[in-house]
Amino acid sequence: MNLQHLKYAVEVERSKSISRAAEALYLNQPSLSKAIRELESEIGISIFNRTSRGVVPTKEGEEFLVRAKEILAHVDEVEHLYKVRRRQDYRFEIAVPIACYISQAFVDFVKELSDLPQMKVDYYETNAMTAIDRVVENDSNLGIIRYQDHFEDYFLRYLESKELAAIPIWQFEYHLIVPRSSPLAGKEKVEPADLEPLIEISHGDPTVPSLPMSILMEQRRRGESKREIVVYERQSQFELLCDIPETYMWASPTPKQVLERYPLLQKQCTMEGNRYTDTLIYRKGYRLTREDRLFIQQVKALVADLQAGRR
Repeated sequence: MNLQHLKYAVEVERSKSISRAAEALYLNQPSLSKAIRELESEIGISIFNRTSRGVVPTKEGEEFLVRAKEILAHVDEVEHLYKVRRRQDYRFEIAVPIACYISQAFVDFVKELSDLPQMKVDYYETNAMTAIDRVVENDSNLGIIRYQDHFEDYFLRYLESKELAAIPIWQFEYHLIVPRSSPLAGKEKVEPADLEPLIEISHGDPTVPSLPMSILMEQRRRGESKREIVVYERQSQFELLCDIPETYMWASPTPKQVLERYPLLQKQCTMEGNRYTDTLIYRKGYRLTREDRLFIQQVKALVADLQAGRR
């Protein structure tokens, strides 16, 4: 049944005239009369009678028009609901690693939404496996995971087994973040041996799926620090770095404004197994929303700025 024909019939009842209804609907009279006849033929009743008082509904037509108005009211309600939701109620859900460049891109993203009367944003900082689980379980629509490059095959197979799409964002080498009062502050190039007497700040995680335990333990031994503090949230790392000169942290390339805010320095240090990849993930078949695309655009723009040395 054509909803437009229902609207025509309701307007004819309201106007009590085919000609006046046609004028209100911006139709010519023959087209409206034809549409009413097609509707009557489809439902098998006469909806209107022509009388000296104009066009009036038949008894069956009255019953039909009550139902038609109910249907049109429901359609209007649904259309209004989703038009308002598209206009006002923006939802965005993502699970990401603790990374200053991602959090800065997130801030840039929220600035674009800050004047909306309604929005719900869920920004969840966590490890790679939890991010994957959240996307699989539909707790987050998007995720960004981080892995060392030599673990790429393991992760890509695991993501495929979970039916997740994987789009690399960028590959990078970890940098050292140190206080401006650090013993390393004056060094142009930091060597691994320079880190031995210092305290490493690291983030907890990182189980690698399907990786043999012997390889995992060997990797852990190679990366083990003599002194280490493990944190699971952002603010503690900055408090430690700002107040304890002997601390350092490995991190993805960090925007200059973050380094200036605390204040901190960024140093390069050659270390085996120091290349990482950040990869965007989402469920296969999931259609990216406008908000998803806007966030991804902000991340890519910030990465381009970091690579060009603009931020």
